[in-house]
Amino acid sequence: MEINNFPSHIIEEIKNIWEIWNSPPRLSTDSLHLDDTELMNLDNIQER
Repeated sequence: MEINNFPSHIIEEIKNIWEIWNSPPRLSTDSLHLDDTELMNLDNIQER
């Protein structure tokens, strides 16, 4: 079966899921539960 045979809303949903699965993880520093020293180290790494 060709992908073009699917309804457009199904194709759009598949594309959206594909993009979500293949995008880099979006972690916030809050979700990592880092202590102050670890946060400072992370900030220093990101500045380079």
